[in-house]
Amino acid sequence: MPTRHPVPGTPAPIRQERAVEVYANRFGHLYNDEVVFPGGTEGRYLRWQWSQQGVVVVPVGPQGMALLPMYRYPVGAVSLEFPRGGCVPGEAPEVAAARELAEESGLVAASVRSIGLLHADTGLIGTQTHVCLADVHPVQRSSATPDASESVAEPVWASRDTMTEWLQEGRITCGITIAAFAVATAAMAGTGGPFSSSPAVPPHPTPVAPPAPGAVRG
Repeated sequence: MPTRHPVPGTPAPIRQERAVEVYANRFGHLYNDEVVFPGGTEGRYLRWQWSQQGVVVVPVGPQGMALLPMYRYPVGAVSLEFPRGGCVPGEAPEVAAARELAEESGLVAASVRSIGLLHADTGLIGTQTHVCLADVHPVQRSSATPDASESVAEPVWASRDTMTEWLQEGRITCGITIAAFAVATAAMAGTGGPFSSSPAVPPHPTPVAPPAPGAVRG
């Protein structure tokens, strides 16, 4: 849900008169609601609701942070992103984060903690996304099992400085990844953090038995 912390100003709400579902599949529901805008004008508001809460995992290790090169059909290009997906019913965000990390990258989480929430697009998507920080196991590695609809390459490691450079250069444009990086940076501020100052390097895999496959993909 949106933040409950005090914010400057008190904008008037957009009032929902009737929720109107226009499309649904196993991933979520699309609504074109009847609403009343702050000035009293009646109209419609389009919104998307995912079937499950989202989760994005920031994988960290001595080499920095791990990003996945993923081909994203909507933008027709490869996008550097943190692993993400959804929580199955009753699944804790930390468990979902470890599962998504293993499924999409083959990296194994030694520990995971939840560090915050974000909304991918407050003007369209109503579902919240949990941000989790995962310490990647230094030795163990499993076989990645991405969904058939996903096109994912091997993880790429980047130091904090490299991440900043890639953001400045426009090499990272995924909004969820950028937001998760900001949340993770704030969470690790003053702790020394697990960031490495070394340049980006590829991971060094050590295959282990693969984890059980999950039911939700991102």
